[in-house]
Amino acid sequence: MKILLTPFIIVYRVYFALVFFLVLLILYPLFWVLLLRKENYVRVFKLKVFTARLILLLDFVWMVYKDDKPKLGDGPFVICANHASYLDIILMYRILPRKRFLFIGKSELLKWPIINIFFKKVDIAVNREKRSSGMRSIIRAKQELQNGWSIVIFPEGGIPVDTPILAPFKNGAFKLAIESQVPILPITILDNWKLFNVDPLLTGPARPGISRVIIHKPIPTVGLGKKDYLNLRQQTFDTINEPLLKDNAEQ
Repeated sequence: MKILLTPFIIVYRVYFALVFFLVLLILYPLFWVLLLRKENYVRVFKLKVFTARLILLLDFVWMVYKDDKPKLGDGPFVICANHASYLDIILMYRILPRKRFLFIGKSELLKWPIINIFFKKVDIAVNREKRSSGMRSIIRAKQELQNGWSIVIFPEGGIPVDTPILAPFKNGAFKLAIESQVPILPITILDNWKLFNVDPLLTGPARPGISRVIIHKPIPTVGLGKKDYLNLRQQTFDTINEPLLKDNAEQ
């Protein structure tokens, strides 16, 4: 069956990539002008939300909330989600369209055409192999939290090879949340690994469909200190992982 579907998978993957880059290319001049001034960054976020909606619509991907959304308040938050697909990044603007946020992402994104403009200007790039880069990213993230921006971090540090099984979480998100005394907002994305898997490049799973999302209740960090990093990390891991385990067991 998979052999029969392979041509359709390849066509959809190529189509997905074309839609993604063509939409961004068309809107690139507007992004470029807005990014000339920091005062426009909220407008840039709103334009990103519109762009993500358009890309998902053209790629025939629909998002639904699997459970009722909790009352989140104004924030800001350190937003932690499982990372199973490049689709996660686009979908995040559909998940939280009214909660302005920045991504912390790997420095390799600075080399990607079109996308790199965001990590040069708005989002936060970090080279995990350089301690100094990590420190600078944390300092910048703290400043942006103080300015009312939430920060999105995929705490696995990348897309695991055996997704949807979670990789161990790294400490950065929880250190940032505790030191800034802002809540962790856990998010579980259930289906993206089936809708657009990274590996293999041309023949990995890819298809239109519905992406189910669960926004969990925020985990407060007020009063927590260094001794609480590991407990907070484990609590966040368990919160995100439980629906994944349940969903996979039911299939």
